[in-house]
This record gives sequence, structure tokens and C-alpha cells, in this order.
Amino acid sequence: MLSLHAAWTASAAVIAMYAPAEPVVYTPGALFTPEEDLERAFCHGDEHVIKLTDTALDVGDERAPAPAAALCAVEISQPLL
Repeated sequence: MLSLHAAWTASAAVIAMYAPAEPVVYTPGALFTPEEDLERAFCHGDEHVIKLTDTALDVGDERAPAPAAALCAVEISQPLL
């Protein structure tokens, strides 16, 4: 149980370190095709955004908000390229 507590504490610290200073209000923008979503992630350059987008497109469907999560990741994180 001690290792679970340590892992939880460490993950909470990492999340808190990267949390924005102010809450981010998300308003969905235009709808993109899966290919456009992936292209936007590649153009963004952040490997985590690319992985999230790829996974969201694998598990999401029209009813699931997974592609919206990928789009949000592209919009709220700093591009590397």
C-alpha cells in the first residue's frame, strides 16, 4: 500500500506542476476528419499530443468525445515545432 501512496503522490505532483495557472475554458471548434486530427497533431509536434490523438482515434467513435479530447490537447498545449 505504501508504493501505491508514493505513486499517487508522485503523479499528483507531476499533474500539479503542469496545470495551467487559470482554468482553461474549452469551446469546441470546427469538426475535423480523423486524418485532419492526426495531421494537426503531427504539425503540433508534441509526442504526447500525437500519442493521445492516435489513441483517441483508435478508441473513439461518433458518440465518444475522444476526438474532441485530442483536439483540445492540440489547442491548449504549446507547439514544439
